[in-house]
Amino acid sequence: MAYFAPEKLRDAALKVKNDANLVAQLLPATLPAPSKIDSAYWLPQNWSARQRYWFHHTSQGTATIPVPYKWFLALERPELSVGYTSLTDNEYLRRLGFIPSPSTKDFDASSPAYGYQDDAKGVSSTWTATTPENANGLPVGFAILKGGVDPTTGAFYEDQIGLTCAACHTGHLEYKNVSIRYDGGPAMVNLGEVERVIGLSIGYTLILPWRFDRFADRLESIEGRSVDRGKLRRDLELALQKIKKQKAANDSLLTKQGVTNLDEGFGRLDALNRIGNQVFYTNFLDPATGELPDPLLKGNFARNDAPVSFPPIWDTPYFLWAQYDASVLNELVRNSGEALGVSAKINMRAPAPGRPLFESSIHLSDIARFEELLRGTDPFSSAEASSRKFNGLVAPRWKDAQDRFRGDPAWAIDEKLVEKGRDLYRSHCFECHRGPVNDPAFDAKWPDDSFWKPENPDRSAKGEKNWVEIGGRHYFNVAQLPVNVIGTDRQQSNVLMTRRVHLPASLGLDPIDDLNKAWGCGLPADPAPNPLFVLALMDVVGKTIDQWNLANNSSENSKQQMWGPRKNCQNPRAYIGARARRNGKDQDVLALEPQYRARPLDGVWAIAPYLHNGSVPTLKDMLLPQGRRPSSFCVGSRKFDPVDVGLVAKVRANDACAAGLTDFDVSLLGNSNRGHSFEGKETDITKLPPGVIGPELTDAERRALLEYLKTL
Repeated sequence: MAYFAPEKLRDAALKVKNDANLVAQLLPATLPAPSKIDSAYWLPQNWSARQRYWFHHTSQGTATIPVPYKWFLALERPELSVGYTSLTDNEYLRRLGFIPSPSTKDFDASSPAYGYQDDAKGVSSTWTATTPENANGLPVGFAILKGGVDPTTGAFYEDQIGLTCAACHTGHLEYKNVSIRYDGGPAMVNLGEVERVIGLSIGYTLILPWRFDRFADRLESIEGRSVDRGKLRRDLELALQKIKKQKAANDSLLTKQGVTNLDEGFGRLDALNRIGNQVFYTNFLDPATGELPDPLLKGNFARNDAPVSFPPIWDTPYFLWAQYDASVLNELVRNSGEALGVSAKINMRAPAPGRPLFESSIHLSDIARFEELLRGTDPFSSAEASSRKFNGLVAPRWKDAQDRFRGDPAWAIDEKLVEKGRDLYRSHCFECHRGPVNDPAFDAKWPDDSFWKPENPDRSAKGEKNWVEIGGRHYFNVAQLPVNVIGTDRQQSNVLMTRRVHLPASLGLDPIDDLNKAWGCGLPADPAPNPLFVLALMDVVGKTIDQWNLANNSSENSKQQMWGPRKNCQNPRAYIGARARRNGKDQDVLALEPQYRARPLDGVWAIAPYLHNGSVPTLKDMLLPQGRRPSSFCVGSRKFDPVDVGLVAKVRANDACAAGLTDFDVSLLGNSNRGHSFEGKETDITKLPPGVIGPELTDAERRALLEYLKTL
């Protein structure tokens, strides 16, 4: 169907000042051209095809897309087309980074067109994965929130579309027109542009008469009945007015603060600041007027300036501390907080009959099942260290992808280099990333350093354990390093260390007191008038979980199973023991030191770009001295380089990116590619300067270490 895409005018308009800039803001950003895919394949990761599909499309109770589900199906792309162009067309959503998925009726255990293969029995669990509703074949990560009563207003809402964990934590790579897909990996979606597309689509529908008629016709076909077109237009106008008003208010707040958002682009999201804005600003807005009950709440809105790559989530249920900054202990709190951040409905304004504070739309039982599916059973149920392994979602393996490209030298593994690389890993990577998860040769050569040993000698010397047991479950004690030691971009760590929020008295929250009483966290006093964002969020999420359990008459056993054995407490490693004079005497007070945690490197070949903020395009670049890493590269394409392991690089540093791709500039705030660097001649790691973690490697050493990392 012929169409004229105004997105192509935007880049030109942005180069012109004044009125042209205003025009540019009304046009969608240029999207990447769709890549050619001849076949797709999901890598085996210990999940059955049905478990994958359940993870891809089961709602966690969110309404991320700000229009009803049926509207979303009927809206068109923001293009001036001659005929109907569906917003939900697979090719269009694929240009936004989403992975196509079959409809419920087209799904079976082997849907080859979408890459599903029934190649595993799947994770044993206490429940059986059902086939979730995806009647219209929306991409991986889209789920239907069934209509219900809004806990804030009491009004009924229609079916909505929300994003699941899979929207951000499902990866894919493209090589020679083959799409290699895997669960738990970082997505390459552009969620910021999704938000713009929805608003622009509604705007085009209202401005162009033929577009509105097509929308109404389509909606009547979906609903199987005629619709009141006058009311429909008014509803569309109200929806657009709400979107525009909220955006204008947000932009005004940032202007008054003298700041702007950092472009997240493809493959990244400032998840923590977005969660903070949703929970402690948007949730307080009056649904009818858009006004705040307390002007001090305006100070809760923060710019997006700390975007991070979507982290891989295999192994994560067994990390003692999750998140890049090792800030979250309890998995139910981590996952429920994410659901609130992607627009689960929640009452944080005022209690009402049948709608108490912290009543929400979250599907807590399914959120707990997500984690169970990821976790599997405790690997320490085996007494023999040699038999221990993760048996939930496992990392994708190079050799399984390699099988799709037999005879291609770019995917070949040089075993002699692997052997040399193993020694280099032990010398330069082991201290933080610990032993590899699944390398019998490493464990045989250095048995005391095995990943699966409860204690490693070097950690025992510091009074630390490799694995700790809490409530009968074992957790891997991820290494943590102060940000000033590892030297990587500190913006993300600053969010939880420095951001504070105002809490209305109507909520009845005192985060430090609440967490200490409920969980015995031992948090010291905080002299500041507003609590730290991290503690306020932990308190709100805890209250939301408690309210869900109350509303659902959960048994004590059920509550205990969902909570798991870990507390809702902050990481004590972040405290720096500050003292302050309060009430006439010196007291310990809350003060935090930014930390980042290191994870095991299984599956590291499949998680480019690297560092927590996605600032390094390939594994080869990661092993270079920081000053030699690319200063800019293109993000958005999933074309894979199996030689350097990561994104396909620019030929020359000043080359322009292809239309629609994000040009990643490492000079911008939050985009630094410094730190975690191998450089210099000093071999005593205790004498290395901040940001340097080892001596400079030779080209041969880099190639050997890279070869070994592919095998993890």
